[in-house]
Amino acid sequence: MSPVSRPARTAVIGGGMAGCAAARTLVKAGREVVLFEAGEGLGGRARSWHRPEIEPHVGINLMYVSFYPLMTELIREYGLRDELVKISSDVYIVHKGRPVPLSSDSPLNLLKYPHAPLADRFRFLLWSLGEVRRRKQLDLFDPVKVAPFDDGTSAAELGYRKLSREGFDTLLRPQIEGFWNFACEKISAVHARALLAWLGGSEFYVFRDGMQVLAERNAEGADVRTGHEVTDLQTVDGGRVRVTARPASGEPVTETFDDVVVAVPAPIAAKLAAALPQEVVGAGTRRFLESQEYEPALSVSFLLDPAGLPSHAHIVAGGPDDPPLRNMITYPRRVRDEQGRPVDRLLVFAYPGRAVTRRLLGRPTEEQFAEVAPLLRTLWPDLAAEPQPFQIAERPFGFPIPAPGRYRRSVEVMRNQGAPVVFAGDYFNSPTTEAAMLSGVRAAEKLLGTR
Repeated sequence: MSPVSRPARTAVIGGGMAGCAAARTLVKAGREVVLFEAGEGLGGRARSWHRPEIEPHVGINLMYVSFYPLMTELIREYGLRDELVKISSDVYIVHKGRPVPLSSDSPLNLLKYPHAPLADRFRFLLWSLGEVRRRKQLDLFDPVKVAPFDDGTSAAELGYRKLSREGFDTLLRPQIEGFWNFACEKISAVHARALLAWLGGSEFYVFRDGMQVLAERNAEGADVRTGHEVTDLQTVDGGRVRVTARPASGEPVTETFDDVVVAVPAPIAAKLAAALPQEVVGAGTRRFLESQEYEPALSVSFLLDPAGLPSHAHIVAGGPDDPPLRNMITYPRRVRDEQGRPVDRLLVFAYPGRAVTRRLLGRPTEEQFAEVAPLLRTLWPDLAAEPQPFQIAERPFGFPIPAPGRYRRSVEVMRNQGAPVVFAGDYFNSPTTEAAMLSGVRAAEKLLGTR
């Protein structure tokens, strides 16, 4: 009788959206999967914090948008539709101290928008309609589709060709930089074009208990090891990979796997790849990983009287400069007062601009709250109530910057990578949860030989 063959054993390094999507694909294919995550739980940058003082008790970090195809299918499969809470897609753009609403769904609202010259409003509308007709090619998540359009031009260069400087800086720039905080001068023009093609008419949602529920469901069937930071990868005889991980408490542990998906931020992936031989990770992949830049994110949240701000609002700074406060997002919450009575409040997430974020990262929370609180009035001058400090979340690797030409380079890396080590992450495409998951699925398919 021949011995029973064992299933291939795969390590997935990183329990964010990319890693958990890769784990799901591999488990469904019959692989034995061990998922290593350095943090306390799954979800990565999509993971929300929870505080019992508020109801709902979750802090929302990322949104689901109705044009996310992979996420939409998973929500249906897992029966999570009731977990979604619809929020307004309207944006308030603040320029020269004046907040003005701008709806992506209303051409009439756009034509009445006072921050940009009338001629630019018409040009912007026509430009958007033209990109909508190219939706199938301008896929925000798939670098294979958009790479042919990635000609090395930046979003700012394209925007200034299409609109006046004032028009671009008060129409499209705030909508790009308000969501991701990276400078339009540093990102590919095709990223801006894809946004124009898809944002109009879209619906925005958050998960009632945080988006990590999707990562947790995707990881089902894998041996999930949270609190385990992978510190070293080495190849061994037979083409297998030895993984060394350091638990939160205890001595490092080493195991050997048939292959590995590395789904961590690019700078960390580059360090893990350093000890691997050239035939496993080629020079082009190494250069790609080492060249990726990230814009860090600092989320400083406060509780405020609901009369002081619109609820379910996304309030962003307009203009060409890096402002002290880039945006605010507001969500209604119910809080118990000192007598235990329910009181309506707004949970306000404040995101400083690039320079302020970099200066405040790693500083004591008291200093972060003290510096950011006065900045709220730079975006909403009529704010009457004093903000109550509540929660801070730091993301040193907040948003991978889709630099001009990067989509072309990422496609080349994706096509050339293969067993026993592959890489996944939103730095291959765009800084969205949908893109991260697609990257994880494709990395897993490379190991399975189905792509």
